Amino acid sequence: MVEGLGLRASGAPGGLTVPLGLVDKPFEQRREVLFRDFSGSGGHMLIVGGPRSGKSTLLRTLVASFALTHTPREAQFYGLDFGGGGLSAVEGLPHVGGVASRLDPDRVRRTVAEVAGVLARREEFFRREGIDSVVTYRRLRAAGRLPGEPWGGVFLLIDGWAAFRQEYDGTLEPVINDLAARGLGYGVHLVVTAARSMEIRPALKDQLTNRLELRLGDTLDSEFDRKVAAAVPAGVPGRGQTPDKLHWMAALPRLDGQSRASDLAEGTASLVEAVRTAWPGEAAPPVRLLPRRLGARDLPKGFERPDEGIAIGVSETDLEPVFVNFEKDPFLLVVGESESGKSAALRLIMHKLAERYSADQARFIVADYRRSLMAAAPEGFVASYSTTEARLTQDVISLKGVFEKRTPREDISVEELRARSWWHGPRLFLIVDDYDLVATAKNPLGVLAEHLPYARDVGINLIIARNASGISRAIFEPLLQRMRDLGAQGVVLSGDPKEGEILPGVRPRPLPPGRAQFATRRRGRPLVQLGWQPEE
Repeated sequence: MVEGLGLRASGAPGGLTVPLGLVDKPFEQRREVLFRDFSGSGGHMLIVGGPRSGKSTLLRTLVASFALTHTPREAQFYGLDFGGGGLSAVEGLPHVGGVASRLDPDRVRRTVAEVAGVLARREEFFRREGIDSVVTYRRLRAAGRLPGEPWGGVFLLIDGWAAFRQEYDGTLEPVINDLAARGLGYGVHLVVTAARSMEIRPALKDQLTNRLELRLGDTLDSEFDRKVAAAVPAGVPGRGQTPDKLHWMAALPRLDGQSRASDLAEGTASLVEAVRTAWPGEAAPPVRLLPRRLGARDLPKGFERPDEGIAIGVSETDLEPVFVNFEKDPFLLVVGESESGKSAALRLIMHKLAERYSADQARFIVADYRRSLMAAAPEGFVASYSTTEARLTQDVISLKGVFEKRTPREDISVEELRARSWWHGPRLFLIVDDYDLVATAKNPLGVLAEHLPYARDVGINLIIARNASGISRAIFEPLLQRMRDLGAQGVVLSGDPKEGEILPGVRPRPLPPGRAQFATRRRGRPLVQLGWQPEE
């Protein structure tokens, strides 16, 4: 144990070089410690091995080696366990910020987003501070000149690439490819295990230059030497070959001097406890998760960022507030199954709009056949509250008149068009809950479809909430289709994926109440946790 450094192995090689096992050199008649250097071009690693060959144990050995040669300030690890659950054994180390299994998709997405966020922030930090390379960054950080930087070398471990790609192909895999392509320049490393090297697509495999092979299921899959691969003994986990075509044996993640694997769980737990007890400082930054419930009061007030709009939740990507700007995007479609949070989303939006505008600047026209928004409608903002088709028909006729009245006259000047000063009055918000009850054979809102292209210019906004059941057919209803064609934003709460694509690239999926996909032209399709506004 070294003061200030925790439990430290003697003779640590320094840098980002760690021992992983022993390599046999028969022509030199000796065995040497197998080191792997992650500081240069070999910063990404690929471990290939057949079933029960020791891939997960080797990942634990990798983390344990770093834990005994580096402090949690120098190296941090984040794991995705799609193998046999072995990575959870080292989760207690202060170097490990979190391990997510395939049974916790929220944590998996947040883990990848956390590492991607480190890369994005560090890239901007390098540009702002004039840092030319990660070598300079490490030197400045070791000298204590970057006190606000909590991360050192950040490692993302993926145990079981085939299972990961099957679950997240098209969603998280592009993020992993980006981490592999740009990560080394900013101190972000990737370590992947796979049963066959052919499971890794060429664009990613070319980045994983630091490679090790364990016993393969089919020796013909070896990329080093098939004859050497065939000579690796079967039934002996941890044995394999190096790129130099030499036999090697992986070390076990334990400190008690035992070489048996029968009680490896206990040995690893003892190592974790010893390292954790000896470390006096802060641990690796943990993976932050979206809250299950987010109070509306925890979001920025409606008037705090007027150029961005109103905050409706926080994004899973960076845990930053998500905004809806009705002055730039006048349409919002809220879709979800029963009890998913549609009415709560409308309550939140009305509350935030009442913070953003005064009663003279904005008025609400509410259509609510089930009367679920009566207690939420801000006093002084509601111009009309429709609970029947007859009342809503009259409101729509009046709203159509406003569209026509605010239409630019023929002799309008370019300056007036640019400033939108040819009409006066409050901004109008048509808020419709349970649109599936409104859009019957005689849909009162149908007459507005032809006026929607001018909604942004005349200060009229449409916020429509509908049940996800049957949305695959209802989306082609004239009003919704017109909104969709005009680039409507979407809040897609929990629903049945079989309903198909609602907005470009967005289809419903099972989610907790208040959790939604937010589809927008500017931010993509992040998962967000909506703010909770109580009914009173």
